[in-house]
Amino acid sequence: MSMYEHGWLDVWGDSDAVRDLLFRGLFALITLMAAWGPLRELGSGGGWRSGTLGARAGDRLSSRAGRTTLGLLLAVSAGAFTAGVALWAALVLLAAGFHLLVVVYLSQEHSGYTTEEDDGTKTFHVHHHLHLLGMTLLAMVCTVGVLGPAGAAGPGTSHAAQALWGAIAAHYVVAAVAKVRKRGLRWPDRRLFPFYLTLFARYSAGDGQPLPERGPARALTLHPQWGVLLLWAALLLEFSTPVMLIGYGPRLVIAVSLVVFHLCCRWWLMVDFRENAMLAALAALPLPHDGHGLLAPESAAVPLAVAAACAAVSLILGDRVYPFSSLPMFTAPYRPATVISLRSPDGTVVHPAPAHLGSTTSALSRQYDAAAARNQVEAFLAELRDTAAARGTPLPGEAVLWREVVTVSPEGRVDISQTPLERHPGAGPSSSTAAD
Repeated sequence: MSMYEHGWLDVWGDSDAVRDLLFRGLFALITLMAAWGPLRELGSGGGWRSGTLGARAGDRLSSRAGRTTLGLLLAVSAGAFTAGVALWAALVLLAAGFHLLVVVYLSQEHSGYTTEEDDGTKTFHVHHHLHLLGMTLLAMVCTVGVLGPAGAAGPGTSHAAQALWGAIAAHYVVAAVAKVRKRGLRWPDRRLFPFYLTLFARYSAGDGQPLPERGPARALTLHPQWGVLLLWAALLLEFSTPVMLIGYGPRLVIAVSLVVFHLCCRWWLMVDFRENAMLAALAALPLPHDGHGLLAPESAAVPLAVAAACAAVSLILGDRVYPFSSLPMFTAPYRPATVISLRSPDGTVVHPAPAHLGSTTSALSRQYDAAAARNQVEAFLAELRDTAAARGTPLPGEAVLWREVVTVSPEGRVDISQTPLERHPGAGPSSSTAAD
């Protein structure tokens, strides 16, 4: 007899029940891991953006009592979902707690970034690493709620898995459409890898890391045409994700490809979507007990309809309402990018910014851009030195702040110009070098 007839404690005597339990447990674990960062960083400073939920309730929810309550809600509902106890109710509570946490977390001023459009206007975007998981939870609640029975762990687990596969397909198709809608078939641009790999390498160098002299990142910088092939492969992968709904074989290929895709983005482009990678890895497993086959014909219409609805709403609303998202990644114009680093007067020795200033080079560079836009560069430089003194890590006597400007030609050739921001008796002249 199965766990669905006796209870979840009898699970180990039923192989199908074990596979269902593994699916629910792994999904609950992914959700809790994704929630840990926002819980820890909630109310960590920077204030709330006006007009957001955080501006109205963020202070209460970011208190010790608020975070403890949210954490307990997530832990208890995740445990109930894993055990298959009141499955739909557990899903509703898990989704509600996670969505509330993430919406408030994304209300913080530092939970996003600004991109520049073709006409020079600035657009703020929230971080998107939690959107797929939020959409998956929403799709699970809708699919399991419609198909029911709400308390049956076996059928409910299968319906939840179908919702996961549909949400993944919807999320990546929308991502591909957003890129093509913004840049057309010119999105696979030979400038992308040389520009961003060089920019991120300069950020890392300012943090004390050595510049890469070999490896895939260096090769893509030197050979822009290779990057175009990879970008076409990534775009086609996103468009092909609905194929994973055909059966386990296509799903395995698509899901593993997505995991590799996100690992490469993390290693090369510093784009960390580990939550997406974990969900793709879960989809690659032959789980739950019927996860190796096709969508059940009698229930396939519901998860497909939910996925289609998620995709349509995402394309209409963009990223204005969580968890919907249609952010076109890497579609900003290739304008010169600034890197601020702390160096010796001649620019040859780097003093790591985190050790002396308590901030990464990329964060310093964004702060400089904001100060330059307000014509407050001198105040910015003075504030940095005051910050270092207040932290008890005064800057080395010979340290000078340098400004590097990274540009890229239409052919993918990168140029870096270097200029000291401060006067020093030993400061060297400005220079310009090609990255390759």
